Amino acid sequence: MKKKFSAIALGVIAAVAVICLASSMYTVQENEYACTVRFSKIISTTDEAGLHFKVPFLDSVKVFPKATMLYDISPSEVLTSDKQNMTVDSYVLWQIRDPLLFYQSLGSLSVAEQRLDAITYNALKTLMGTLAQSDIINQEDGASRNDIYAGIAQDVSEIATNYGIDVVDVKIKRFD
Repeated sequence: MKKKFSAIALGVIAAVAVICLASSMYTVQENEYACTVRFSKIISTTDEAGLHFKVPFLDSVKVFPKATMLYDISPSEVLTSDKQNMTVDSYVLWQIRDPLLFYQSLGSLSVAEQRLDAITYNALKTLMGTLAQSDIINQEDGASRNDIYAGIAQDVSEIATNYGIDVVDVKIKRFD
């Protein structure tokens, strides 16, 4: 009876040890950042691929992509300086540059996309509100449109850096 109890106790201890060991390891892929979080506070951040360790049951790991992501913004209405209503369809190419700041300020990709949506819409509305519709849709000079795109991208990028985001580009797909 005592041997049976010892074998069971030893089996339970071994199982607990395996579970603790397994829950203390995590892997980071080459194309991602990993943030170790303890009690809602980041204690470490890594972008090195490979096997890493954390305190089991206390720490969790948040993973964010390093890749450039595309966020397609739904078409929005803007008013030009000559009071013409235009529908603008655009998208943003962006990536996470500072995972610590990104997690602290936004926490997730969906919140980041909502913030990028608002920032881009405000930049579009502000810049296009200073231009006449004929200046925006000028078919003869594509370089002036590129200046408009660059101005919008710069405005969005300046604000997005406060969230640990690098805006690669803002493109307008269509004007109506």
